[in-house]
Amino acid sequence: MHTGYCSPTSSPPPSAIQELRATVRVLPPQDSYTSTLRNNVRSRAWGAGIGCSFHIECCCIVKKGGGTIDLEPRLSHTSAVEPTLAPVAVERTMTTRAAASNALRQQRFVREVTIQYNLCNEPWLKYSISIVADKGLKKTLYTSARLKKGEVIYLETHYNRYELCFSGEKARFVGSSSNTSDAEHEKHHSSHHHSQNGDRGSTEHELRDVFRWSRCKKAMPESAMRSIGIPLPAEQLEVLQDNLEWEDVQWSQTGVLVAGKEYPLARVHFLSSN
Repeated sequence: MHTGYCSPTSSPPPSAIQELRATVRVLPPQDSYTSTLRNNVRSRAWGAGIGCSFHIECCCIVKKGGGTIDLEPRLSHTSAVEPTLAPVAVERTMTTRAAASNALRQQRFVREVTIQYNLCNEPWLKYSISIVADKGLKKTLYTSARLKKGEVIYLETHYNRYELCFSGEKARFVGSSSNTSDAEHEKHHSSHHHSQNGDRGSTEHELRDVFRWSRCKKAMPESAMRSIGIPLPAEQLEVLQDNLEWEDVQWSQTGVLVAGKEYPLARVHFLSSN
């Protein structure tokens, strides 16, 4: 459709047609792929380092009675009748009633894309802070609580895949004369506390949840990941940060800040270790 060999239609094909056959040539990969609008279909911009490229060499109709009909591409055709398939690349911000009304009219023709294809061409959710940020009144729904129960977050930039998982508990000692506020204690009221007596007075032994941030050495399909285990084994990962407290992971509208380093994110996916 993008190259113009065929056009979308609501009517069924003629009964004499058996199939539409395309010849696809495999080519070396490019560093990136630009988005182009052709024949009312907009291709996706692609920045991933994938293994190969594809080119449509030719298309033909195969007739039921035998024989073929070669089709010619239409590289500059446009039509106001055929549907336009054009994903929105930029989020819209509406500040006035007029802008909101205009945006609603546009949405009858253009829909926001919430599913993207990951580095293995599998459907993942488009990254949004609402997917990963702690939310809700029930603490069991918090992202940090979900990780502690065994779920793992996989996040992708346009080039790399990362893993964020729960890695255990870490003891932290706090002196009785600490300036830690009551609010801070309340914030971590679910942590376990143990008191010890020493020469310098009492100290608190506090267990804190810690998390691990790693880069996946290779982006694998979900079936392969599940077969070797979730979270992924050590040989499949490059651990970038370990013993992270949840506060060390800061989510934004465009990505995540981990221990001071920013990662622009495109896609997100939750997998369970069960």
